Amino acid sequence: MLKKTNALEYPISSKPEFGIPMEVSEGIFLLKMPIPYTLDHINLWLLRDGNGWTIVDSGFYSDEAAQLWQTVLSGFCQNEPIHKIVITHFHPDHVGMAQWLANKTQAPIHMSQIEYLTTHMACQSYSDNQKAARRHYFSSFGLNDEQLNSLQDRIGGYVTGVPEAPISYTRLLDGDSLLIDNDSWDLLLFSGHSPGHICLFNKNRKLLISGDQILPSISPNISVVFNETDANPLADYLASLSVLKQLDKDTRVLPSHGRVFVGIEQRSETLIQGHLSSLDQLRRFCQMPRTGLEVIEEMFGNRLSIFNLSLATGEAMAHLNYLLYTGELSRSDDAVYHYKTN
Repeated sequence: MLKKTNALEYPISSKPEFGIPMEVSEGIFLLKMPIPYTLDHINLWLLRDGNGWTIVDSGFYSDEAAQLWQTVLSGFCQNEPIHKIVITHFHPDHVGMAQWLANKTQAPIHMSQIEYLTTHMACQSYSDNQKAARRHYFSSFGLNDEQLNSLQDRIGGYVTGVPEAPISYTRLLDGDSLLIDNDSWDLLLFSGHSPGHICLFNKNRKLLISGDQILPSISPNISVVFNETDANPLADYLASLSVLKQLDKDTRVLPSHGRVFVGIEQRSETLIQGHLSSLDQLRRFCQMPRTGLEVIEEMFGNRLSIFNLSLATGEAMAHLNYLLYTGELSRSDDAVYHYKTN
């Protein structure tokens, strides 16, 4: 939800088509799949792995996606064994078809523990107390009754996009490595966009499968959520970018959305500066007390869909919480919070 990129190199000139794997490096194929959002696609990855394949991320479940996967598994993969299904994080466009694929291929699912547990939590219906806490989260930020009712009634992507959460899994740990086709991929675990997002880095081949942690043309959503309202995910995300920008400058980044790119140092710095600019914007804007809704409108405008309003609430709160943690901002104890620069 931030800045467009510049100064990146895009080594793959051809454009992928839905459901047709495209080779982006020797033995590594991009599989573009449809998702039902404004951002209409996700990049999944097929990696040659000995006599079979490893899949990284699974896509958002739909009948169309299931049919495309059927064709890929039987046609492109020629029904060769799937050795591993690796899930970068719990969002429905990444984990949605993981158990479907596991059922079909008998392959084990690999993900971090917190992402596995968060997937199960996200797939549960809200209790009455959770609904009340969620409504309070939005109302304390200053959203009006119409917005609150729309958000309360909105059906999340997990209802349709994740018909079954992964039943079992193999835990991925930060600092460990995964052997794929006799290549070692280092596991990098980051927080900010999600609590335990896994990226896969092949140091020898200078390849990074980045999930949503770093994308070429948009910033991943960095949000505070209703069940952890005092969290500081923006600090976590900025810390992750400081790590990523230290990777080899020639690293080819394989992102979950957008084009394969080279320029991880520049892209990391652009994202860092974008968030720092937003923080400066809020320091100035909150010279007088402001509600969360006023902050949302200052950062993102006032013509947001309900889906984008939900994301914008979390992202605005992430920036405000960052400034609360640094002591540069204060928050009132009113029923509707007011934020003011100290």
